[in-house]
Amino acid sequence: MALLVSTGASVLTNWLYAHSWALHRQMVEIARQRLEAYIAQHPQLTPKQQQELHQQLQLGMRFSLPRSLIGGLFSNTVALLSLLGLLWLVQPLVWVRWGGLRLGVIVTAFGYTVLWSACGEVLTAVFQVIGGSLQVQPSLAAFVVPEQQPVLFAALSRFHLGTLLQFGILGFLLKQAAALPLWRAMAWSYSALLLWVAAIYGMGIAMT
Repeated sequence: MALLVSTGASVLTNWLYAHSWALHRQMVEIARQRLEAYIAQHPQLTPKQQQELHQQLQLGMRFSLPRSLIGGLFSNTVALLSLLGLLWLVQPLVWVRWGGLRLGVIVTAFGYTVLWSACGEVLTAVFQVIGGSLQVQPSLAAFVVPEQQPVLFAALSRFHLGTLLQFGILGFLLKQAAALPLWRAMAWSYSALLLWVAAIYGMGIAMT
């Protein structure tokens, strides 16, 4: 159910972006800049190959419900499994004994909080559509120009209000389930989020 909710939010967000002229133009420009950087790093590409890449970019920026569903299912599956893996791995960092709380309990607690992040994602997209810019959003990414620092912008966009609320509620649920002090449960929850965003940022830098 958490995967379906996340995917539904992703599809709706993509639809909102595609039907906003200002946001679509901004996203195309960011994608074009990244493509130009890729072409500059691969001078062996022929003019025909470069043209094909530009055509693929234009096609890829159009909204497609099947492609959005498949992409959303894949990306959200990776994201959910990655976050669950980090929640399991960081336990010793916050003085939680491995096995002290069954993995199934962690999965259940996490699944119940996903709705908040999904709602935050859609609400952020609505703000952006109304404001006519990707920078209009309730996160630290509002202070970063996406065309100038796309990787940092993408990473900071993960810290929107919905995600912060999700992991705050998750920390409270972990406190109840594992009988932990609240600060340790919050440290457990938010440390997984920080490591996840750091990994996204690192992979983005490596791919540029």
